[in-house]
Amino acid sequence: MSRRVPAVDSPEASTSDAPDTAFGDFNVASDFGQIGDAARTPAADLFFGDFAPPLDPDLVFECSASMNGEHGAVALYEDRVIVESPDEPEGEAVFSSDTVRAWWLVEGEAFFALVVEADVLHRTRLPSGFKAVLAAAFTKAFGAASTPTGA
Repeated sequence: MSRRVPAVDSPEASTSDAPDTAFGDFNVASDFGQIGDAARTPAADLFFGDFAPPLDPDLVFECSASMNGEHGAVALYEDRVIVESPDEPEGEAVFSSDTVRAWWLVEGEAFFALVVEADVLHRTRLPSGFKAVLAAAFTKAFGAASTPTGA
């Protein structure tokens, strides 16, 4: 059953809880039409990969988020790590993967902090939803999380 907006002159047209179907019904394939079809809806042409530039083929893992006006990000490559954070003097630090001596996570309520000991300590905060996948990526790249050297 398609959830279409009732015709303007139908009795159902006055209901305020009518679904918003400006992009068609995602459950009905015919709502999208075929490629080149004049009746094709705008939603059928959305491809979310079009909103971002192509990923670097050397990228292993990346996550980023802005919370309360503060941006945090980490990108892991085979040969380097990039950390973006207001805690970094230039807003971003790029350092060789070979210099990573330790890494660990600091728990928060809605966020956590990734701390990486390399040439110096690098820190960025990210939403808690990224914690498991970031921990998996860093564990694979650098081994289990560990305490800072000398602690």
